[in-house]
Amino acid sequence: MTSVSISPDGSTVAVARADGKVRILDANSVLDVSRFDIDIDAVATGIVFSRDSKFLGVVGRDSDVHIFDNSTGKKVFTLHGHEHPIRAMAQSPDGTFIATAGEETRVMLWRAATGKLEKILSGHTGFVNAVAFSADGALLASADAAARILVFNVASGKLLHTLRGHADEVNGVAFRPDGKTLASAGADGQVLQWDLATGYRTEAFTGHKTAVRSIAFNRDGTVLASGGEDGQIFVWDMASGRLDKQLSAGSAPVNALVFDDKNKNVLFAGGDDNRVVRWNVTSGVGK
Repeated sequence: MTSVSISPDGSTVAVARADGKVRILDANSVLDVSRFDIDIDAVATGIVFSRDSKFLGVVGRDSDVHIFDNSTGKKVFTLHGHEHPIRAMAQSPDGTFIATAGEETRVMLWRAATGKLEKILSGHTGFVNAVAFSADGALLASADAAARILVFNVASGKLLHTLRGHADEVNGVAFRPDGKTLASAGADGQVLQWDLATGYRTEAFTGHKTAVRSIAFNRDGTVLASGGEDGQIFVWDMASGRLDKQLSAGSAPVNALVFDDKNKNVLFAGGDDNRVVRWNVTSGVGK
């Protein structure tokens, strides 16, 4: 699995795979319940549900943004604008915007309802690996292969911060739900926390022995999860800043992490072995 997204109602999980196929899983059983086949005929790298769960957005190495009807699997429209493969995709919490980025130095901001290109955000000097919106949709963070993270004001498109601290490319970013801090995952094995008021690094979570590929906060920001290239998932207690649990379902790199918005203790993890594991981060049990 290259990317995982959970529906807003928490009932289903959509997964994108390196073979270009998209599958829909039951969120409780993690069993395939797809009623249709979606295949973008390219390596799929990102997937998101629309805010009303009616649509699925999928991106990949063909440089297009594909929008599918979630009830039929039929393609609704395709957004053209990128000239190179896309590596990341995110939707604003209110469903207004879709952000996409990849093997070029710009981030594209699309209006979800119309598919119109709203803004192009510039400033990166390397390929963009990850994008994320803050919970209020006011901020967008994007992380690149040049070890930098840019934080933009969505309404104005203004660059607010350039965050430097990783020694290698940054693979993932996640806003804490309160919007005051950002966490990042790097190929240098570091998990860093940033103060968004000042742009300064406030915490370095150490423990990963390999590159960190994915990162996610739970719904109330009390827990941070980070997924490693060695298949290990670290669960961090944000109150103490300490490692709470180490989860493992194998040795395949953990490419995607997403917490259930309805249950703050449930974490979905997808990796190179095409498995999705549903973890309870309190008990440490996965299935």
